[in-house]
Amino acid sequence: MRARVALAAGAALLVAAVAVLVRGPVGYPELGLADPGVVVRVLVPVLRTVIDLAGAATVGGLLVALVVATPAPGTTAFTPSGERALRVARRAAWTGAGAAALSVPASLADSLGGRVPLGPDLVTTMLARGEPVGWLLAAVLGAVTAVAAGEVRRWSGGAGVLALAVATVLVPVATGHAADGVGRDLALSGTAFHVVAAAVWVGTLGVLAVVGGDHREWWRAARIGTAAGVVTVAAGALAAAVALSGPGGPGAGVDWTVLVLLSAALTVVAGGALWRRRTGRVAWRVELAVLAAVVGLSAVATRAVPPVQAPGATSTPTALLGYGLAAPPTPAVLASSWRPELVTLALAVVLAVLYAAGLRRLAREGARWPVGRSVAWFAGCALLVVATSSGLGRYGPAVLSVHIAGHMLVATAVPLLWALGAPVVLARRTLPEGAREGPADWLEHVLAAPTLRWASHPAVALVLVVGSPALLYLTPVFALTQPLGWLQPLMTLWFLLVGVLFLGPLVAGPPDGPGLPPIARLTFLLASMPVHALVGLALLAADHPVSRTPVLPADGGSGQIWVDDFFVRLRLPWAPDLLADQHLAGVLAWLLGDLPLLAAVLAVLAAWSHHARGEDADRRADLLVGLTSR
Repeated sequence: MRARVALAAGAALLVAAVAVLVRGPVGYPELGLADPGVVVRVLVPVLRTVIDLAGAATVGGLLVALVVATPAPGTTAFTPSGERALRVARRAAWTGAGAAALSVPASLADSLGGRVPLGPDLVTTMLARGEPVGWLLAAVLGAVTAVAAGEVRRWSGGAGVLALAVATVLVPVATGHAADGVGRDLALSGTAFHVVAAAVWVGTLGVLAVVGGDHREWWRAARIGTAAGVVTVAAGALAAAVALSGPGGPGAGVDWTVLVLLSAALTVVAGGALWRRRTGRVAWRVELAVLAAVVGLSAVATRAVPPVQAPGATSTPTALLGYGLAAPPTPAVLASSWRPELVTLALAVVLAVLYAAGLRRLAREGARWPVGRSVAWFAGCALLVVATSSGLGRYGPAVLSVHIAGHMLVATAVPLLWALGAPVVLARRTLPEGAREGPADWLEHVLAAPTLRWASHPAVALVLVVGSPALLYLTPVFALTQPLGWLQPLMTLWFLLVGVLFLGPLVAGPPDGPGLPPIARLTFLLASMPVHALVGLALLAADHPVSRTPVLPADGGSGQIWVDDFFVRLRLPWAPDLLADQHLAGVLAWLLGDLPLLAAVLAVLAAWSHHARGEDADRRADLLVGLTSR
């Protein structure tokens, strides 16, 4: 099996090299670049193919160890095949890190006509281009993943390494085609889902073929591959549709379109092979060979120019945000200007579906579940969608007050509603248990993870809740990160995670016991409330917009640092007064940050009162029993 997997990997490299030679120096004139020569033109996509294959093997190896080759509950952390999969993941991570390091000078040569600057100019040239910096970061993350994969001994530790591996796979997306042009917000999210799902599909199949497995493990891998294949095709189609909708003229991006259509056709063939493999009518070798060709062609497509990057007339907001903003953000416009934010939308839908599945299982068993908890959970999911995909999400990158409103809802209101929904209690009552580890055991592994237990401690979570908005809005961090569109979903997820870590144990209690007494919970909640007031007052008192960005002179000289405001660069025809809008943002930070926390305080007081009445009733019942027994 290993020989056939190695042969498929070699075929992917060959496909990439041949495709480059057939294309020739296409695309460089459109970007205003000189031809770097055939060696560099072949080397860059070949290294990208190695990186993609290594990333898939890393992700797949960890998934095989964690999900596919699961041991019986209560036994050792990993099965023998799981241990072998971890070794494959570690070696693949080292391979990917090495290829990413080599891609730093290769990508520089690709953009500089075949030459690589030496000495002090190397750092300056790297920082002026996003791609080499991205490869350097991917190399560092890959090395960290490799070291961590060699040290992991427990399921929860493996899950953490898997998160690192996924982050490594996603780094090139932030500096690729999807990061520029019209619709880049949708293209970035769609490409991210496409890349991760493809890595899962290719990686689980290839790693399981290397380490071997029984019929049950192959069946699990096929189910994972099927789900990943569906996401790969759907997300890839979305990203391609956005790229094809660019303003380029006739004939723009023809070679990119041909490569993408050919890759899409082969992906569909691989999906058909996967489906037939599940029925035992096609061997896995056919599927892996086709997927290897897709990986090679996709690597070459990253060097082509999609229509969305072809020269064309676009407005300044469209060029910087990926979409236009024609009207000022009035309440009516915010309510009607929907634009999906795919990451949080997918998260909300998945969580709502899982909760509904739990409720359905309880109903089949005849068990009851409080209606208020269900309403709170689904309301939290809906509010997350509203805060990120309605006009709040669309105008947030361009208007500070709208940005603050959306972030405060995500950071406090959504976590509060989710805490009231008691999802952990529902999951423990409904997740099935079997002879081999399954979702119920994985949930317990995650809840018992030392990192999660440490981060969810009220004292630590309080520091995160207090420090996150202060660091973002009261320092240059906001101004420096605002132009980076790919960071916006990550910041949203960070605020959401911090809110869940803080409010979950305080409102719903920790998953493994009663937790802190009510008076201590109230103390932590009240201690967190002043931070939003301080942030709001700081925004009200500031005499300059926080969106100002310190930058070096454009000529790279030794002149003074000057200020470039991202909101000013948008050149919105209805642009608000930045200081007035910042003052409104300060008020919203105070109100929308503290009102949900006040509701959390009331919820804890109500639970405390209910518990106290229950204890009084128990004492009266005990006294009555004692009197009647005399």
